[in-house]
Amino acid sequence: MEGSSDRKDNCPALKEIHIIILGSKLEYKCSAANTVLGHKRWKVGKEIVKSEMKQNTVQNRSVSLVITPGWWKSSTLAESTKYIKMEIVHSLKLCPAPHAFLLVINLHKPFTDMHLNNVLEHMEILGKQIWNHTIVLLMYHSKTQRHADSKQLIERAGTEFKTVIKKCGNRVHVFSYTDSKEINVEKLFNEIENLVAEYEGQCFKIDSKLLEDMEEKRRTVKEQAEERAIQVKTKMQTLKQSLTENRCNFPELRIVLMGRNTVGKTSVMNTILKKTQEKNRTKECVMSIGEVDNRKVILIDTPGWWPYASVKETSEYIKLEIKSSVTKCSPGPHAVLLVLQSGVAFTEAHRRSVKEHMELLGKNVWRHCIVVFTWGDWMGTPTIEEHIESEGEALQWLINKCGNRYHILNNIEQDDGKQVRELMEKVEMMARVNTDFLLSDERNQKDSDSGWGNNKPDQDKLERERLHLVPPEMHKHVME
Repeated sequence: MEGSSDRKDNCPALKEIHIIILGSKLEYKCSAANTVLGHKRWKVGKEIVKSEMKQNTVQNRSVSLVITPGWWKSSTLAESTKYIKMEIVHSLKLCPAPHAFLLVINLHKPFTDMHLNNVLEHMEILGKQIWNHTIVLLMYHSKTQRHADSKQLIERAGTEFKTVIKKCGNRVHVFSYTDSKEINVEKLFNEIENLVAEYEGQCFKIDSKLLEDMEEKRRTVKEQAEERAIQVKTKMQTLKQSLTENRCNFPELRIVLMGRNTVGKTSVMNTILKKTQEKNRTKECVMSIGEVDNRKVILIDTPGWWPYASVKETSEYIKLEIKSSVTKCSPGPHAVLLVLQSGVAFTEAHRRSVKEHMELLGKNVWRHCIVVFTWGDWMGTPTIEEHIESEGEALQWLINKCGNRYHILNNIEQDDGKQVRELMEKVEMMARVNTDFLLSDERNQKDSDSGWGNNKPDQDKLERERLHLVPPEMHKHVME
């Protein structure tokens, strides 16, 4: 089963070797790349957000190696972000004549039928012929596995894993921990040279139309992302200047968290309040109170809905709990934070589901909404704007519906609270330019595209701090 360790007699040594590394997240791709190049060029454990090429001379060979961003192991191709697909294709721009693709798989956890399908889908983004040029590179960090026979490991991995190896023409290399790194790499280079000889020196043939189209899309996404970032920055600066003289210090901020199940609302709450509340599925509204920069912050966590579910498919109990959230922090919340997970696809089905559930709070809810992306440290794109632009119309519609208000939070706070302070600043600025929550349809349509708010604030109301999301007299109407 395991590939040949030695270069065949009729196989010449290559002076240059071009390699592209593929695989899902958390598959030790960085460890594999560093081992092949003989240097720690990539930080192990850090998210790879774009295809990157690095070079080195290894064992008298000039080695060019491209590492690609990974997909989530449990995600189908349809559930992976469009940006990931673009970057996988972009690897061919960086390495236009690859001798081999290394599909990195670790055997630390079982390899299931779901994992098999995901590997097949993501690899074949580059075309089904990719299997003719792929070697499976096995990594494992378990102490028990380190000293096990590699053939036994493969046998125990199951039929799904054997299917992958068969697709690759039974080419599989194990980075054995019983051999030195130099021996491991020499054996891998020999296997690549055998692969090249098998196809008479022919490298992988690139689909030029696929590469051309994806590169054009990649350039467009980058340009649009830069434009969006500039627009948001400019609007924030303008608002800060215009509101400086009329500053109204809120003694407290009242915020409702909305989002589908398992999206990370509790993580957002914990990050904002620096708490470690257990992350259980929220079945009813939960209030948490804390302080951010010596100011009281009240958060209302609401029950989530199932992904793709319409309002009709959500239980009446959940809908009532969501509607009641605006009454839990009297006289009403200043903002609604719509929580989305970064690094995952946002489809038209997601958009419809979000729209229907958000509007349980009234159609004017968008004027008081900020989209908050979780798992910023696993975002999968260099900037959140590139995620927004690459995902396409569905996510862009949502961001624009919220007046281009969005924020990203790392899963683990690592910046002394800076990201939370910036979020609270956005909440306060939005509250200061809003007056009431429920407006007439005509007024709501006028304000829906006003960004952070172009409607002139009523100064008397600002001074009395009547900047509530839902005035008390309107609670009954919202509940209906």
